[in-house]
Amino acid sequence: MTKINLCNFCGYFRSGFIRHSTVKISFRNADSWIIVSPIEQQIRAKTERLSVPLKNWNVKIYRGILTGYNDAFIIDRTKRDELIKADPKSAEIIRPILRGRDINKYGYTFSNLWLINTHNGVKEKGVK
Repeated sequence: MTKINLCNFCGYFRSGFIRHSTVKISFRNADSWIIVSPIEQQIRAKTERLSVPLKNWNVKIYRGILTGYNDAFIIDRTKRDELIKADPKSAEIIRPILRGRDINKYGYTFSNLWLINTHNGVKEKGVK
């Protein structure tokens, strides 16, 4: 059986581990906070500084994409691959899709579903 000198272990733990694993966090007013690495803090700060929050957009979102018939327009990977094999240009209009049930508080689960994204008829107005 190996014996460990706890005093040495605790000393290493306090000095080495904590010193190398410490993350500084700035708390601003009543804002929410997260514990992330310094690089993730920089990315988040830049994103918040350069973008407009969704709540400030001049849009009202009532519901997601309406296909009229999901069984025809939402397909699985097998059908996607089959369509692209038959006509490679199909890849231009087949896009990955996340449904509401695929999204959770901290991330998402990609269900390998794809949307056949035929255009809505206002292409001449520059709508992508």
